[in-house]
Amino acid sequence: MVSRVEERHSGLKQSLICILEEIYSEHDNSILNCLADNLADVAIAKRPSTRCTDLPLWSESDVLLIAYPDNIVSDSAPPIQSLQEFLVGHLSETISIVHVLPFFPSTGDDGFSVQDYFEVDERFGDWADINRLAENANLMADVVLNHCSVQNEWFKGFKNGDPDFERFFCIVPDEFDLSNIVRPRSSSLIEKFLIDGEEKNIWCTFSSDQVDLNFKNPKVLKKLVDVIFWYIEKGVRVFRLDAVAFIWKDSGTTGLNAPQAHLIVRLLRILIDHVDRGIILITETNLPVHENLSYFGNGNEAHWIYNFTLPPLSIFTLMFGDATQMRKWSMEMPPALPNTAYLNFLSSHDGIGLRPIEGILTDQQLEQMVSQLEHNGSLFSWRNISQSEKKIYEANITLFDSLKRTPSDPTGEFKIQRYLAANCIMLSFEGVPAFYLNAMFATENDVEAVIRNCSNRAINRHKWSKTELETRLKTSNNIENKVLNSLKKLIKIRKTQPAFHPNATQFTLQLDSCFFGIWRQSIDRSQSIFAITNVTHLEQSLSLNHLNLVFSDRWFDLISGDEIINSESGLSFSPYQTFWISNKCVCNSGSTV
Repeated sequence: MVSRVEERHSGLKQSLICILEEIYSEHDNSILNCLADNLADVAIAKRPSTRCTDLPLWSESDVLLIAYPDNIVSDSAPPIQSLQEFLVGHLSETISIVHVLPFFPSTGDDGFSVQDYFEVDERFGDWADINRLAENANLMADVVLNHCSVQNEWFKGFKNGDPDFERFFCIVPDEFDLSNIVRPRSSSLIEKFLIDGEEKNIWCTFSSDQVDLNFKNPKVLKKLVDVIFWYIEKGVRVFRLDAVAFIWKDSGTTGLNAPQAHLIVRLLRILIDHVDRGIILITETNLPVHENLSYFGNGNEAHWIYNFTLPPLSIFTLMFGDATQMRKWSMEMPPALPNTAYLNFLSSHDGIGLRPIEGILTDQQLEQMVSQLEHNGSLFSWRNISQSEKKIYEANITLFDSLKRTPSDPTGEFKIQRYLAANCIMLSFEGVPAFYLNAMFATENDVEAVIRNCSNRAINRHKWSKTELETRLKTSNNIENKVLNSLKKLIKIRKTQPAFHPNATQFTLQLDSCFFGIWRQSIDRSQSIFAITNVTHLEQSLSLNHLNLVFSDRWFDLISGDEIINSESGLSFSPYQTFWISNKCVCNSGSTV
């Protein structure tokens, strides 16, 4: 009689073989059968006796924080411990998921040039420190799929001719057609290395320190699966698949979004779903909208995808006081598929990507935005689009500085109001909201870090002294204090509203260009929220007739707590003010007014 474990193993193995045969159509079936058998064995061994099966994976109470392991430093404790102490002291009731950016030993790119996938950089702490973070919030970590450091033992073995690492990295033959390659850098794509005594061309998508892994070798896939299972063992619940769109290269193609890349995401999804359905996969694909959306698959690839269009489009909208383009984009955005969600953010450790607004803003609008960003202190990172032409890939600037001054507010009189308006819009959108730690304090450009690190991206990667930050947060008139407390208040309100569930219905309101508004309705249809923001520096008024409020219900502004009584009256908006108008005022205790 076949046991349940044997039956489970057989079913999982068959699912894996089907995908492996599509990925590796040129490989011998016996090799793929052995790989599928091995992967199934490991997945079943990692499967806990009790696991998450029917609980919802996310809700309106989920808020994600993005932070470097050394974002907050002190003399008295390792950086991860300092980060943990700060989160417990200031954000324990605010954040449910903590994305700790690469904490592994690394030779560059602020952690993304991984030297050892299985260790914690001793400069930051150790696995015990990581485990403590995981006790207070769901832990998110990066799986750097596309590349690793030239100092990684895998690459050293490859260079030395170790058979265990044969074909582990991408060698570019002379006849390989690179003419259509798309990549987010202007550095040399090919670097020469001595491989087993012979000079070879090695593919380096991101830098000469980061060599691309060769996923055409099934052993590479197996090795990265081992990495993911190791992280699960260490308490990681959310995985960011870094640069996943670049992992498969064929001659004559763009080197992006190959069918095999999608199949590999599908395979990883099958494996982690089998181990624990409470684990979440996120694909990091900073690309035009339709390419980014493709990583939902048919609901069988990523659980979440980053809403990469939201940051640059929000900045443009508030910079020029015109919501026309944002409204049009929002109306065209499809709802997330069942059991998937958008991850909404305005700022991250990287710059503000401009590729996601290709086709949304005109060339003239983009030029105007770039000009104002430059005026606000932005640097820019470029990518090659041909052998003779470059194009801006991202603006390197903090979120706060990107909105500090606008053509209509050249002195920055309304900089804080404008900044909070951007966050109100993000918090109201369908999806899970995410905040970069530095953006929680309206951190300004760190020009000294750019000079010190010779990197434009360092402008947005300020490392705070814990003592200095705590001092600033204790002073009520400091901008760090004002912004953090304002954001915490907004998040506290949002976390209790069923209509702000990541998958609650969203409908874009047809309002004048001075407003951006969406209507959200809870999954059970009991709560509606009209989230409306004045995107201008002027006072504005809005007739309630535009909203079709049913005044048999009571309506409240969730932010101010005021009741809206008269259906004939209008709403008066101060510059950059937001209203969250709801028929239910759900409090943190769970009670409803």
